[in-house]
Amino acid sequence: MPQQLVSPQEFLTKLGQCFSDPSSSSNSVWLTHKRLTHTDSEGDVNMAEKDEGDGTEYEVLIRCTHGDDKFSARIPAASLSTFHTTYGNLLKSSFAPLMRKRDKKKEKARAEALTKKRKEVYVDVVIGNEGKRGKGRRQRMRKIAAQKKKEAERERLENQASGQKAGGES
Repeated sequence: MPQQLVSPQEFLTKLGQCFSDPSSSSNSVWLTHKRLTHTDSEGDVNMAEKDEGDGTEYEVLIRCTHGDDKFSARIPAASLSTFHTTYGNLLKSSFAPLMRKRDKKKEKARAEALTKKRKEVYVDVVIGNEGKRGKGRRQRMRKIAAQKKKEAERERLENQASGQKAGGES
């Protein structure tokens, strides 16, 4: 089937039909954007590979291939931004059902674990008087090491917080 040249609005409606077509799961939709430099005498378009840098604004050719159906549209440089906003919205709405949902349970659990850990940093380890010699010495030494580790973590968090405040004020 030959390629059809349609208006930008027709292109968007046909593209929407391609995505809503139930048989589209079996056929891929191919989209291409290219800068259009000029048209040959036979009606075929010539694509530019290099930037000439002469400051002229070129049309954009957008093509869609869906199975045997091929259609394209020329978008003038002046209306390119409005076309891209509607085109982007169409793509987002078409792809949204196909995207994988984020697992918010895991994110929430991770955030809760982080806040719990930060709260635990500010709770001191209880070191008793017993166990300086003999049976409880190892336990006491572990508690002292844990307390030193918590103090170092507290200092790191406070330095990080003060660094963020200083960075935000400047």
